[in-house]
Amino acid sequence: MNQEFDAITHLFQARTPFRHPTTTLGNGDDASVHHIPENMEVVISTDTAVEGVHWPKDMSLGIAGSRAINAALSDLAAMGATPAWVWLAISAKDKPSLSQMSRGIVQACVTHHIELAGGDTVNAVVNSITVTVGGLVPKGAAMRRNAAIPGDKVWILGDLGLSAAGLQQWLQNKPSGRFISHFQTITPLYKQGIALREMGIQSCIDISDGLLQDLNHISQASQVGIDIDIHLIQKLDSYQNLTSELNAENALKMMLGGGEDYALCCTAPDTKHHLLTKLGAKHIGCCNKGSGVQLVQHGTMMDYNIKGYDHFD
Repeated sequence: MNQEFDAITHLFQARTPFRHPTTTLGNGDDASVHHIPENMEVVISTDTAVEGVHWPKDMSLGIAGSRAINAALSDLAAMGATPAWVWLAISAKDKPSLSQMSRGIVQACVTHHIELAGGDTVNAVVNSITVTVGGLVPKGAAMRRNAAIPGDKVWILGDLGLSAAGLQQWLQNKPSGRFISHFQTITPLYKQGIALREMGIQSCIDISDGLLQDLNHISQASQVGIDIDIHLIQKLDSYQNLTSELNAENALKMMLGGGEDYALCCTAPDTKHHLLTKLGAKHIGCCNKGSGVQLVQHGTMMDYNIKGYDHFD
């Protein structure tokens, strides 16, 4: 048997037996085929993770594999979609690297009960994982970036800054640092995303490149201004956790520009206040008729020099 196909069968197909009920033809053919239920739409997103860029070279490849799947699933969460399938394109330096990455990938697929519907593997000079995920959402109900309106409040679900603090501790060679686990483990909030969509939320984004940078996407797509209240940010549990070890300035920088939080940030009218609070969302700002994202403290606009992650900066 071809060694590549043998590895795919042994490392992936045999260990991910789940098949989504809409799959007509799954992993093992030239392409997968899927039936889309009536009144549903497909949501598809692709992410790439590269060793030395998205994860440190001394991190376990099993953890890297799990992080790659979970980061991609976070995009489905931001749309309010139910995860269904994943497709992979893996570059591996050698067979042991492929085997190690497969462990985390399989673990994530099994944990979230999603189908590994196909993919490809290749030998390369660097380890990388490209993940395409697909999910289902009722027609016309997907949350998006261009639906915020002036008067909406801005809400956050999940932690801010803890992953960035964990990366900093990793790079400082502090393996027992209290924030390391937040960097190693990504938890896609797709159940919360579905709950947001079901309560009628229309505008949402996941925080992968930093809160301020990602909110700029909503600001530009919706043509609204967004004010983030520093006082409300400082009331979040994340801020309290960070300031137990960091000074206030660094804690704020981590929360506003750190990235890889995979929290969900949505905008919603006051009528959704009770439902969002019940879900555990926290109010952090508001939308207005202006443009861009501003930090506000006691009603005063604050200057800031916080940049999110940019691959080409």
